[in-house]
Amino acid sequence: MPSFGAAERRIATLLRKGETFLYHGVQYRIICSGKPTCSKGEPKTDVYVKALPDDGDPIEIKITYKKSNADFLENKTNAERAEALFGGNWENIIIDATSSIRSAFENKKLIFKNSFRRTQRGSITLGWKYEFVNKSGGELSGPVNLTHEQIVDVYAGTHLPLDKRNAAVNGVVIRNSGVATHILMNDNANSIQDVIDNLCTIEEYVEDNPLIYFACKALNYRTFESRYDGNRPLSVYVDWYVKNGQLCHNLIFDSPLSVKGDDVAEKLERSLKMIGVSTTDDITADIVRDPSIINY
Repeated sequence: MPSFGAAERRIATLLRKGETFLYHGVQYRIICSGKPTCSKGEPKTDVYVKALPDDGDPIEIKITYKKSNADFLENKTNAERAEALFGGNWENIIIDATSSIRSAFENKKLIFKNSFRRTQRGSITLGWKYEFVNKSGGELSGPVNLTHEQIVDVYAGTHLPLDKRNAAVNGVVIRNSGVATHILMNDNANSIQDVIDNLCTIEEYVEDNPLIYFACKALNYRTFESRYDGNRPLSVYVDWYVKNGQLCHNLIFDSPLSVKGDDVAEKLERSLKMIGVSTTDDITADIVRDPSIINY
């Protein structure tokens, strides 16, 4: 199965300028197509198409592409995006969601002397990112209480920042080119007509798939590399500190997406240095206040 990038490029190639297709019984010719881009991040539209019928006005088809086995819808949720989706009460909505599964967080291992599932040996958890997925994402997951309109926006990007909505296609800024209108979840489209025939409007898709979920994915500090995967906003973070010569921690639920990976990593590094720890190989049960968080 091709990678997401390869599949997306193949779809864009099929929908190139000059090609024709039938849509709702009308033949169209593509007069503009391309991948919308913006200065930072990405718009929701993966492939933009403007097409002209033999007689009538042009139409725009703005496709967000998801591989059929994909589960994430929004994997870089920050405070700005959360406020756009949830409104002014966004912090309480996230706090309520994460607090509803508090015991699952409290039972997680945080220090990994050995690997566990997808977590590398030598990892120490900084906190958990907040992602939207289209199916339950494991024990740190649950349904999000959103209106129909809000769910449509997760897919379409209606309230994304202006430069993501008015993205550039082939170097030309086109109003709302980054706001998707259709979704494609087909890995086997081999012709332009295959693509068109398998499109679903986002409104129709949400009618058939009315639930989305949040999933909290760990951001881990890898002690053997002194690295982690970016300064990501955290929905729940681990407040690491030293008291009486022991490494201690608190889980913080009430500051969603305001504390990021850099902040937590810096405090963790200072704490490890205070107790003479370079990697998880140096960690023993007697220097950790709660040894139950250690995965051996």
